[in-house]
Amino acid sequence: MNSTFESNPVLVTSVGQEVYRRLRGMITTGQLKPGGALTLRSIAQALSVSTTPVREALRMLEADGLVQYGRRSVTVSSLSVDEVGSLFQIRLRLEQLAAEWAMDKMTSSDEHDIEEVLDQLDANVDDQDRWRTLNQEFHRRFYDCADSPHLLDYIERIWTNVEPYMAIYASSLTNFREANDEHRYMFEAIRARDLETLLVLTQHHLEATCEHVVNELRRANLT
Repeated sequence: MNSTFESNPVLVTSVGQEVYRRLRGMITTGQLKPGGALTLRSIAQALSVSTTPVREALRMLEADGLVQYGRRSVTVSSLSVDEVGSLFQIRLRLEQLAAEWAMDKMTSSDEHDIEEVLDQLDANVDDQDRWRTLNQEFHRRFYDCADSPHLLDYIERIWTNVEPYMAIYASSLTNFREANDEHRYMFEAIRARDLETLLVLTQHHLEATCEHVVNELRRANLT
C-alpha cells in the first residue's frame, strides 16, 4: 500500500455520513415509516445542516434501497406484501446456506460467543431497540463462522431491506420470550451439530416472522 495513505487516516466522519447514519437509524427503527415523504429542506432544518450533506445521505440511502427518488420527491421505500414475502424466501435460502457452511467451521469459542448473545437477549426482553440489535447479532455471529464475506454481505442486504418491517414486527409483540425460546432451540441444534434440525427450525422461525410481519402490514394498511 502507498505509504501516503498509511500516514493519513480519516479521523472525522463527514457531515453527510453522519446525516446518513441518523436517517438510516430512523428508517430501520420505524421512526420514518415506509412510504413517508422526505424533503431536503425539512431534514436539513431538523439536523441543523445544509441541504448538500442531506442530498449526499439520501443518495447513499437510495443505494441501500431504503429510499426512492420520484420525479419531484423522495420517499422511504415501501414494499408490497408480496415483495416482503419474496424477500423472506430469499433470506431463508441464504441463511440456510450460511448455516450449513457455518456448522462445518464453528469452534467452541464461537459457541461461547453465540451463547453470550443469547444471554443478553434474555436480559433485554423489555428493551425493544436493544433486543432487535441483539436478535440480528445472534444470527450474524453464527453466520460469521461460514467464513464467507460475500454470503454475509448478501444476507445483510436482505436484512437492510426488511429491517423497517422488522421494527413493525418487534413493536407488535407483547414480549420477546417466545422468540428467545426459538433462538435457544436453534442454538441447541447448533451445539449438537444437528444441521437437519437447525434448517427446519430456521425455516419455522423465518416463516413465522414473515407471517407476523405480513399480518401487521395488512392490519395497518401499510402496503
